[in-house]
Amino acid sequence: MLALLGLTVSLTPVLANKFRKRRRSTFGSAEVAKNDTRPPVLYLRSFKDDEKLARATAFYSIEQEMCVALSEIGPVIAMAEPDKPDPLDPGAARLTIPPDDWQQKVSEEMSKAALVLMRTGESDGLWWELSEAPKRVKPQQLVLLLPAENPQSYEKFRDKARARLPVELPEFEPTKWPFCPRGAIVYFEPDWTPHLRTLKTLWLRQTFWDRFSAVLRMELRPIYEQLGVEWQKPPVQPIQIVYVSMLCLLLILFSYLAFAMLMNFREFSN
Repeated sequence: MLALLGLTVSLTPVLANKFRKRRRSTFGSAEVAKNDTRPPVLYLRSFKDDEKLARATAFYSIEQEMCVALSEIGPVIAMAEPDKPDPLDPGAARLTIPPDDWQQKVSEEMSKAALVLMRTGESDGLWWELSEAPKRVKPQQLVLLLPAENPQSYEKFRDKARARLPVELPEFEPTKWPFCPRGAIVYFEPDWTPHLRTLKTLWLRQTFWDRFSAVLRMELRPIYEQLGVEWQKPPVQPIQIVYVSMLCLLLILFSYLAFAMLMNFREFSN
């Protein structure tokens, strides 16, 4: 058992690093995106979010999982942060932009994109991009990704967005309970009617090492349909059935032991 434990501890980082390297070559290469002739998905975000979103905490980074969910629409691209190295585990292919003319480059990429996915934030650049989006893309080509970490930040974003979008964004009250919704998306109909879809836990369709792609893909269904792209429901993961079954058995066992202890305590008290 000790030998097996030592082997597991020593091999896991090696295998994880090789897996991440393969993922970086699959998702994060600008050459890969260039060879894909489909209109791209443009991912806009505050650069300060890169460190936590494009860093693998398990085998995938959140950004890589996001690219898996969007893969049927087109290759995912993002603007590289000027004078900074690319994140270690990016999902979107980084495009270099001139620091003195970045707005022109972003506008051009918006006009060419099949979809613009914007993660809500507070940077000045993001506010300009939100103002520019209605001029460059159709309403059904814009999706806002709402993180659940800080609900107050979305209320600030929603308030400022009134002056930049043709409609008022819907309210959103996320919960921090770990097994409940983790953020949401906002999409628009062709007449700018907004819809909010909460990201929900999919016990049998996500995995512990890829917890986001199936969740996001499930809620992206109306966006796929509006864009005329075939949507496929995330498949049930057999390994998750085993995990969930084990959790249920442990819960039953814990409840039985707690009940037995309570009955024994009452008998002892009497």
